[in-house]
Amino acid sequence: MEDSKPITINIEHYTGDKPIEVVYREGRASSVLDTKAPESISVCGVLSTPLDWLEKRVDTIDQKKANILVEREKMTITLTVNESDHYTKNTITGTAQLSEIFKKFGINNPNVGWTPAKLGQFLRLNRSAFEDKETCMKLVSALKNFTAKAKAQIEKQHDPSGSRADVYRQEVESNLPKSFTVKIPIFAGPVKTTFDVEFDHYLTDGEVFLQLVSPGAQELMDEWRDNSIDKVLNSIRELAPDIAILEA
Repeated sequence: MEDSKPITINIEHYTGDKPIEVVYREGRASSVLDTKAPESISVCGVLSTPLDWLEKRVDTIDQKKANILVEREKMTITLTVNESDHYTKNTITGTAQLSEIFKKFGINNPNVGWTPAKLGQFLRLNRSAFEDKETCMKLVSALKNFTAKAKAQIEKQHDPSGSRADVYRQEVESNLPKSFTVKIPIFAGPVKTTFDVEFDHYLTDGEVFLQLVSPGAQELMDEWRDNSIDKVLNSIRELAPDIAILEA
């Protein structure tokens, strides 16, 4: 070990009344952290999220460098600030979400097809969606017996392969109700809406699948969507009139 070199410390106005502690550290000082570029921010929330953000920070942005993109079919409103700056451009998106129970029903979803038995089981487990539980159980019973009755009818025909589609169509039209009524939230939230649901059907590999369609629910969705989006946009226009609003 090298001999320590004497260190001289000058302390101004020291009278010697109280001891002074001096800490001497050896070694290499830590390096200064590199300066990093700002990061853009992307936030997603409920439909009013862009408005909520602006209410708190409208005085911190240049409205001429911001825009709002409205996509009604996707039920989204997207606010972009600092639109031309790669590092500081922020996007705040608000969207309306369908309720989980509405999505589980698969109403108006062309990609969802139910076998009658599976649909009956689903309705039995979700009978709280029906205001009349007895109506629900009658429908469940009809769905559980649907395939067996159809197959029995097909076997009575002389040409089963040719009459299969007609038999299933007749079963849908005669043994299932034209529609049934549910009361569930369409959009995420506690508000429940009452509307009618109709049956449609198609055949795949000789098996029938049912689809649930509701023109009434679609009308309610479109009306609520447009009213809710317009309400948010009108509030933004009052709060930040110089932000460009673009309809996709």
